[in-house]
Formats: sequence, C-alpha cells, structure tokens
Amino acid sequence: MGAPRQMTQYTLNALKGWPQPAAVDFNTTFDPTVIAGNAVVLPGSVVHLSPAGQYLLGVGDLKVMPLFMFNGSDDPDVMNNSADASTTKGVFIPINPTGQAMALVAIGAYELVSTAFVAGTYAPNDHLTSTVSPAIDAGQLKVGTVWTDTICGIVSRGVVDNGYGYDAIAFWPIYIPSNP
Repeated sequence: MGAPRQMTQYTLNALKGWPQPAAVDFNTTFDPTVIAGNAVVLPGSVVHLSPAGQYLLGVGDLKVMPLFMFNGSDDPDVMNNSADASTTKGVFIPINPTGQAMALVAIGAYELVSTAFVAGTYAPNDHLTSTVSPAIDAGQLKVGTVWTDTICGIVSRGVVDNGYGYDAIAFWPIYIPSNP
C-alpha cells in the first residue's frame, strides 16, 4: 500500500445542483480489471458501465453513459484493505465496506469540479472527453472533439481551485455520443 494522500487532493465537488432530491447518481462496484494490481480510481475520474454493470475507466469514442466518480476505489467505505481483525490488533474496521462506489451521472443538472483532468488550458465551452483504459490518462478529463469522441462535459469556468487548494476543472456534465 502506498503512502496516504491528502483527503482533499483528489475530489469531485458540485458547485451547483447536487445534492438534491432529483439528483441522478449511481452505485456499483469496480470491474476487477480496473483495480487489478491495487490500482486506484481517484474521485473525479470518468467511468462508464461494463456489460456486467461495473465501472470501467473513461469513455473514448464508446457510445456509453459517462459517470463521474464521487468516491475513490480505495476509500474506506468502498474497500477495506486493512489487516485481518481476527489476527491483528487495532486494525481499521469500517462499518460497511460494500465495494460499491457512488458516481454522478452525466445527464444530471449540476455544475461539477473535478481534480481528475489532464493538465492544460481549458476555456469556457471547450468540450470534454476521457480516454479509456489502458491509456495512462484513462479516466481523466481532457479536451475532446464532437462526433469523434464521446463528449462528457462542457467547461464552465476553466481550471479553478477545488476549494482545498488543488487545481480542478469546472464543467457541466453532458452526454454527446461519438459518431464513428
């Protein structure tokens, strides 16, 4: 297990529109190929559902509904990689590690701020996509091309502070499928 990271370093926050009673979110587990070898899916990453209904990274040019991870795959309420409490004293025991994580759906009426983006310059109205695995930047937002890439967001304010001192990209989620 790697060194712990700052709780606020990787985030998905809503500037407007969430939480509310009509908000659209989704809970499921990660596809085993995504978290193989202790890989970590960070909050704010873009995912889509596999045919089995589990999270896979990115959208690329696939005709899939984009989702934005609220939880990380290694959050204590998602996964407990602690020691065995029956043999080790003082280990962390979560109340309910279900293996499921929550994501916000790209058709929701909210403005989001995500730290999971490829470094660069982003102007208001730029279209956003996310590369699929196994690319090194899979799941991270980046500028995309309409009808070539599946578009999962439109930049609202550009790169901003996530509220905790880290760069994040502000955007409105949207779903425009590719047309290859």
